[in-house]
Amino acid sequence: MDLEHTVGIHSFLDFKLLIERWKELADNIHPSTCLYHDYLNRILKFPELLKDDIDPLILNNEENKLGFGVILSSLIPLSGQDEKKILAISKPFDYNPIYATPAFSEQFLTHDKSIKLPDNLDYEQISFNKKIQIYPKILSQLYGIQINQFPPMVLKFRGSNGVNRHYQIHFNTQFVRVVPKAPLPPIHDQSEFCRIDQPYEFELERLKNLLPLEMFEFHGFVMMEANDLTVAQSVATLNAAVLKQDEVSAGEFMLIVEDAVKSLLDRGELKIGVAILQNISGRVIMSESRLAYSYLIRELLVPGSEGPYRAIVEFLSKVDNPVFLKDIQEQADDSELVKLMVNLGLQEIILYPLRHNGKLVGVLEICSVKKGIFDPLMLHTLNYLAPSLSLALHRQAENLDHKIKAIIRKNFTAIHPVVEWKFDEIALDYVLEEEEGKKPEIQPILFKDVYPLYAAVDVKNSSIERNKAIHDDFVIQLDKGKEILKLARSLHYLPLLDSLIDQIEEYKRRINLILLSEEEVRITEFFLRELEPTFVHLGETYPDLKVEVKSYFDALDPKLQIINIHRKTFESNLQFINQTIGTFLDEQEAMVQKIYPHYFEKFKTDGIEYNIYIGQSLVKDQKFDLMYLKNLRLWQLQSLVKIVNLIEEKRVKYENPLEITQLILAHSTPISISFRLDERKFDVEGAYNIRYEIMKKRIDKALISGTQERLVQPGKIAIVYSQQREAKEYLDFITFLQNKGELQDQIEEFDLEEMQGVHGLKAIRVTVAAKMLGETENPSKLISQSKKG
Repeated sequence: MDLEHTVGIHSFLDFKLLIERWKELADNIHPSTCLYHDYLNRILKFPELLKDDIDPLILNNEENKLGFGVILSSLIPLSGQDEKKILAISKPFDYNPIYATPAFSEQFLTHDKSIKLPDNLDYEQISFNKKIQIYPKILSQLYGIQINQFPPMVLKFRGSNGVNRHYQIHFNTQFVRVVPKAPLPPIHDQSEFCRIDQPYEFELERLKNLLPLEMFEFHGFVMMEANDLTVAQSVATLNAAVLKQDEVSAGEFMLIVEDAVKSLLDRGELKIGVAILQNISGRVIMSESRLAYSYLIRELLVPGSEGPYRAIVEFLSKVDNPVFLKDIQEQADDSELVKLMVNLGLQEIILYPLRHNGKLVGVLEICSVKKGIFDPLMLHTLNYLAPSLSLALHRQAENLDHKIKAIIRKNFTAIHPVVEWKFDEIALDYVLEEEEGKKPEIQPILFKDVYPLYAAVDVKNSSIERNKAIHDDFVIQLDKGKEILKLARSLHYLPLLDSLIDQIEEYKRRINLILLSEEEVRITEFFLRELEPTFVHLGETYPDLKVEVKSYFDALDPKLQIINIHRKTFESNLQFINQTIGTFLDEQEAMVQKIYPHYFEKFKTDGIEYNIYIGQSLVKDQKFDLMYLKNLRLWQLQSLVKIVNLIEEKRVKYENPLEITQLILAHSTPISISFRLDERKFDVEGAYNIRYEIMKKRIDKALISGTQERLVQPGKIAIVYSQQREAKEYLDFITFLQNKGELQDQIEEFDLEEMQGVHGLKAIRVTVAAKMLGETENPSKLISQSKKG
């Protein structure tokens, strides 16, 4: 590759500046001066090497070989160093060397000793680079202007073994003399060719116009020394790919990884793979897409066989440090994993675990079908790549996690933490199938053999109390309206007022009998459409009615625009009850979750009700025992006792306080629950299990058989059951709480009236002992006591 004529350079080889340097050093008072005297004396014997324009072809002639050797020994003084250094000498700014060390020749020269064109540069780029080396030299020697040098080029070459290597070449131009062939144009300062915003970077086009290269000759020689930057450049390239991972395809990224590994290890015949490993809810993910660029693990996984999968997962779970396996073909191990490796023809393997913040995210696989390719030091070399690769795989893991969370948010809304692992698995399977190009569907989410617990704290006669509050507010508003109408009729002759008074009296008569929802709507519309527009007109037209009309409107709720005295008191009491019970249950739930993980959901109606499901299928990595179920049942009963006392303690602060009832449904047979995508909630599964849901909906209105008495009563806890073993367990709990003084001694047992779809139910009812809540039971005590039951 000869670019001398391409860029218009007149270059001449000579060693005059070097010889002048010898003379300067020979004049110094120093022990080494004898060496330079010797150089000077010996070079005089080679007159052809003293010329102004030396033909490079004569350097290796027999009569000049020794003289050229003297020159080289002064430039490369250490014995044998030329074997190691990647160094060459050329005419000024001519890349074809007149001398090159063996290392330089092997890497950069063709068979005919011309320079190779790098893989990452073209002729135009190299020509540009040459010019930005030449002009600083011209400015420095002829104008005394110093400007920053551009950074040296990084050249990429593919070796005979197929490995890419990167080199940075430094050009030493201290022995180059610039000779102008014509008068120099005046240049006063850098501003004539440097950018204003970056004064140390010159503009090449402006310099080419000011100082065409044709007007200069370059005498002397240039030394080119290359530094191997393969390690740094491989890491830098990989880092750049990681930063732009979203813009680089997986295939392109894998090619960068493969090139980086082969370059670092200087082995071109290797089999390189990367396996993405992610642990989600204890499951190691090894799907086809995750292993698309794996070489070893992908080959070891046998379709339809779980053996290799388990063996690989078990093996990788124990991998803390890089593993170096050699002489695989000679292994006597009968394990299925080794047999598969032997069948692949592999001789040596390096498995390098990739970790991010201590967590395994993948494995770098390096395999060889030849012996003696690897050595243990390679494991240390790979440390340069590990951080970047680990970060890249961590991002892949994060992307998968984001996809899973997106699927859950889209299809399942908020998920209870106890069962989140199951939703993660379903979403993960969906994402993995989607990555394989399939059209997946959300699979059913089913939990079998779980034990249900249900309890409800309701406000006694809440509908009646609400209707009574609305009725009382309507009466107040109707009476106020009637008073204003009667006053207006006495002061002004307006026959229509009698009609409005008559309507008010009719509405009062109706709501004193019963307040229906239709009647509530009619009265509200009467206020808004007839009565209040009339009052507005009366207040604006007749000054003697203005005060009374204003008093009416001032009495209305500013938001609802109706009288809201009793209803507001009712809603305030109801909110107090719900908030108190809800907060208490949340605190208790946080405590009992520590006993054994279970699913908990509560609902707010005119009170609070909740479902609990507990069982082995809900929990992935903790063994279930019926002792935990008994503990929850005891907690359920004891928490209702505390709720009664808690509400009783605070209700004295409220006007017209509401009363609450407590109810438990005992059910000893396990059921199945499934998540319904359409309603985004759990529901029971199967015909038998549906009976349990029907019971929950009916028992709050249950009557004691042969009476009109409601089962649920204030101050008492009712436990509904259908099998005698359920009653026995709760009777044991009741005895325990009676002994503690939390329940009264009397226990009532009833048959319940048949209800639609529900027959044969029985109930236990017990009265809560009147005491303030001031103690907190120890959960461990509850467990021990429940074992006694």
